[in-house]
Amino acid sequence: MTPDSPPAASLTLPLRLPYSELSRLGTAWAAEQVFTLPLPTAPTLRVTNIQLSAAVPRLSAAVSVQSSGLLGLKATFDLSGTPVLDRAGQVLTLEDVTLNTRREGLSGRLLGLLADARVTAYLTRLARVELGPRMAELRAQAQQRLPLTPVEGIEVAGTVTQLSVTGLEVTPDALLLTACAGGDLHVTLRAAGLRPANTSAGSLR
Repeated sequence: MTPDSPPAASLTLPLRLPYSELSRLGTAWAAEQVFTLPLPTAPTLRVTNIQLSAAVPRLSAAVSVQSSGLLGLKATFDLSGTPVLDRAGQVLTLEDVTLNTRREGLSGRLLGLLADARVTAYLTRLARVELGPRMAELRAQAQQRLPLTPVEGIEVAGTVTQLSVTGLEVTPDALLLTACAGGDLHVTLRAAGLRPANTSAGSLR
């Protein structure tokens, strides 16, 4: 099989992604997205943490930010939106986003600054999670577990060449992902009366 050829087999399986893990993935990307505030000294605004949680059927995100320079601004925003999966890019984004600024410790002037449309647009863009790196890690883990005996008498072996998310569901405790594992996989049946021992059933197609 060449790297660009389609997988010889595919399996659909559920994956559970805890919100703590989802938050880590979201923070890793957002922390690199620096925004320059519309002020004469051009201070920047950077994310320090994103905490994602369920607001079934939506997702909530508490986004903590900090500014550079003499402004020394620290603030937390509460975002909520409908999760949408970009299957091609393996990216989770939020649509129909609502955003509120926590007012504790912020003056009216700072609240006005944070309400700027450019700041709001920047914060809305941060509602994004790159799922690809995590899927690559899980693909490697799946490969290490092969050959696998999911139930007595059945063995799955071969090579997992790809693992991608095809669907998602928000639950109170975790984000449930539907993933498609593809590769050169085959199943061996050892159940008495079905096939002789050590006889391969062939590749799944």
